[in-house]
Amino acid sequence: MPVFRAQRRLYSDLAHKYSKTLRLPQTEFPKRSNYEATIKDLVPRSSQDLYKLQLEKSPIKDDVFILHDGPPYANGDLHLGHALNKILKDFINRFNLMMGKQVYYKPGWDCHGLPIELKALETINKKLKKDASMTLSVKEIRDMARNHATKTVETQLESFKQFAILADFKDNYKTMNHQFEINQLKIFQKMLSRNLITRQKKPVFWGCETHTALAEGELEYNDKHRSTAAYLSFPLVEMTDELKHLLKDLESPSVLIWTSTPWTIASNRAISINENFTYTIIKSSEQSLIVAKELASQLLEIKPEFSETFIEIPGTMLVGSSYVNPISNETHPIIHGDHVIDNAGTGLVHTAPGHGNEDYFACLKHGMEVYSPVDNFGKYTKDVPSGFESLVGKRVLGEGGKIMLNLLEDAKMIFHVDPNYIHSYPYDWRSKKPIIIRATPQWFANVGKIKEAASKSLDDVKFTPEKGKNRLLSFIKNRNEWCISRQRSWGVPIPALYSKHDENIVLMDQESVSHIISKIDELGTDAWFEVEENVERWLPESHRGQGADFYKGKDTMDVWFDSGSSWNEIQSFIEKHDLKRDYLADVYLEGSDQHRGWFQSSLLTKIATDDASTTKAPYKNIITHGFTLDEKGQKMSKSIGNTILPENVIQGKNGLPALGVDGIRLWAAQADYTSDMAIGPKILKHVGDSLKKIRITFSFLLGNLNDIKPEEIVEYDNLRPIDKYALSKLVKLNEEILEQYRVFNYNRVIQLLNYHLNTELSATYFDIVKDRLYTDKVDGLSRRAVQSVLLEIHQTYISILSPVLPIVTQEVWDFTLPWIKENQPSPFLKGCKKLDSRYKNSELEAEFDSIWKIKDEVKLLAEQGRKNDKTIRNSLETDVVVNISGKDTGLENIMQKHAQYLADYLLVSHVHINKPLPDSLAYHYSNSVLIDGTTVTVSVVPSSESKCPRCWKYTSVSAEDLCQRCDEVLNE
Repeated sequence: MPVFRAQRRLYSDLAHKYSKTLRLPQTEFPKRSNYEATIKDLVPRSSQDLYKLQLEKSPIKDDVFILHDGPPYANGDLHLGHALNKILKDFINRFNLMMGKQVYYKPGWDCHGLPIELKALETINKKLKKDASMTLSVKEIRDMARNHATKTVETQLESFKQFAILADFKDNYKTMNHQFEINQLKIFQKMLSRNLITRQKKPVFWGCETHTALAEGELEYNDKHRSTAAYLSFPLVEMTDELKHLLKDLESPSVLIWTSTPWTIASNRAISINENFTYTIIKSSEQSLIVAKELASQLLEIKPEFSETFIEIPGTMLVGSSYVNPISNETHPIIHGDHVIDNAGTGLVHTAPGHGNEDYFACLKHGMEVYSPVDNFGKYTKDVPSGFESLVGKRVLGEGGKIMLNLLEDAKMIFHVDPNYIHSYPYDWRSKKPIIIRATPQWFANVGKIKEAASKSLDDVKFTPEKGKNRLLSFIKNRNEWCISRQRSWGVPIPALYSKHDENIVLMDQESVSHIISKIDELGTDAWFEVEENVERWLPESHRGQGADFYKGKDTMDVWFDSGSSWNEIQSFIEKHDLKRDYLADVYLEGSDQHRGWFQSSLLTKIATDDASTTKAPYKNIITHGFTLDEKGQKMSKSIGNTILPENVIQGKNGLPALGVDGIRLWAAQADYTSDMAIGPKILKHVGDSLKKIRITFSFLLGNLNDIKPEEIVEYDNLRPIDKYALSKLVKLNEEILEQYRVFNYNRVIQLLNYHLNTELSATYFDIVKDRLYTDKVDGLSRRAVQSVLLEIHQTYISILSPVLPIVTQEVWDFTLPWIKENQPSPFLKGCKKLDSRYKNSELEAEFDSIWKIKDEVKLLAEQGRKNDKTIRNSLETDVVVNISGKDTGLENIMQKHAQYLADYLLVSHVHINKPLPDSLAYHYSNSVLIDGTTVTVSVVPSSESKCPRCWKYTSVSAEDLCQRCDEVLNE
């Protein structure tokens, strides 16, 4: 035992003596990023400064890459969805910059609209402790809304910067900017010139809390909405001769309708039937009711006291008859309606043209006037018919609805009431309250005239994911009109002048709109909202002197028209630089909800203003992403308390790991953005682990490249097989990752990179070549060959990681030898790494695949000795014996070809091929396996030599002596 201890002490002393002769990695590259240094230095240099530099270094070219920023709403703080959106866009921009293109990206903000107006009013209301909206002028409300939007943009802008976004945030666009508003008005004027703008009194979605018309894109559907549905009867008072004859034996027949909106009965103007259906009578002792024959049995289940008759009434026989509303005593006609179905309800439809689009079109064919006695607040007005006076001033979705049911009950019109009818119903996305459909005079864009051209233009657009195309197409094809007017103060005015003597006389033509736009250009949009008894200055030459006869309209444009006009920003840039392009933007990227929002409004305004012969979508690619969920798969919500702020991910607050700027970017890349994405502490810990491995890899590369010079790079032909193998795998990785970048598949980029980093580098190449790096002659061919390969890996990894992790790669760049950087301050300006095509060597990869199968067996056997028998501490203290059955096999040829380096590949001290096992072994572990069709017996045995005190391989004659390789290195 004392002798053994003495030997160990001697070996330890020798190892310490020789440790100073090893060339271990040396670099000042930090193990962790420094948040303050990142924000103050690295982010500006790699983002804002770089953006300006790449645009200014040469004239703008036709192929400049343009990603058009869908403007986030200037209301509230940023959330993870904002971060995801901006970071995904940045991946795209940075990849194109790395590929040698110039990039134009102008951040934008959507600044008008109701939420901002309400937020501004909320602030002043809290201050004054009362509702100030009724006492403030439009100018005052607009000033407050503008101030709120301005402050929000400033706050969001600073937050966006911390995500390392490649952009000049000072060069941004805001929909409330003067020139933007002028350009938007010119788009409106162009649409007017093409007869696409009309004013009609039609049913529109109406927000009772927000007091304005709403577009389809501003609705959210509640699948569990609860309504009171009712079956109601209306007595027939006049029948066609055929019907009168058929029903001559029945006393006072009535028609039966079903409705989920009983509150609209005051607005009833007709009952629609389908003249292609057959109707019948269901009877009780007191009533005879006309219903669709197909639905009679269902109605009898509701009212068993009724029975079916065998009377069959052709639908055509009903058309032309009339009925009475027992409450108002008004008589109305029975008409045909294509929208009437016979698989639900009664086959007869209560028709109120002021409260439904199908009703509106059905009545329009018969010249019926639109009627809607409901005000902006969703309350009945004094225009209700006689008999409904008790409803005046009551909310239709509240107390008014209850009073209506009492009136119907008193009039004996109720057949059946279902107070808990659950169905899908539209809600105002802002107030989260149910909306109503109400007829008001509104301005519409005629989508029907352009939707065919809009749909066709999408044939030239690539969608990611592909299903997005059908979704956008369905929204366009199912839309005929777009209500573009809103009854709010904060927005771009609709340039209409109305006669004080007849509200139906509206002055809006090319002359008047041109004049109004010129005045707004001179005075600003606020001037339009000033109170003026005489509007002379707004009148065109042809109407001079009539200023006292007109007044300015108060409607503003839908905010989707605002943001949908933003392609004008790109067009202005293209015209300024006289660029020749087939399309405006290369990419539009937003959340999947924007198919019905920004993607659609952008397309419609663009197609509406294009010449018929050159209609093109404003984008070449549409990319959509999902939304963020917590780790349980729940949607993030403040009410649930599961939201995560981006800065908490970056700085490590609220129990989250501090991942830094690149950490939140790596999360965005690792997630599959084409569907909803989960995030939470566990997921972020995995992200942090991945980022740590990347930094460690770069640290290893930098530490081993600190002394190589350009003239010392080893030619490919002089590299060892393992070096060539590493380069072959590298070129394959580079090609695959570049292709994934091209198709916007970032999670696959990270998957490929993680596999290569962990399997091909850390667990294979790095492990094998550390011995050559640390112990071979410093300037010898062996070490320089490895460094030459590491240099290729270093530059390739910087190239493929820079779009995702620009902070890490810029930091690595700062610690890279100057000659490697070629005097470029950023890896983006040096461009994408191009690898020699000679590197690709599938034959060599196949050879190593066979070798790795043997290595896997060696690992298993060595692990058995290490864990079970405690006989093996380190694989270097072992030799491997490989016996291959048969002669001249492909596997044996491979082993003989690589025999010189097999010990390095397998991380052992010696490899013996087709030799018997030595006698009297302290241990041996063997196994026979089938490799490439050949039976191979792999054995792990103790090494036959002693451990070298310098390189630790068991290749020395004695423990006191250096191995031959180390002796030559030290004594040259």
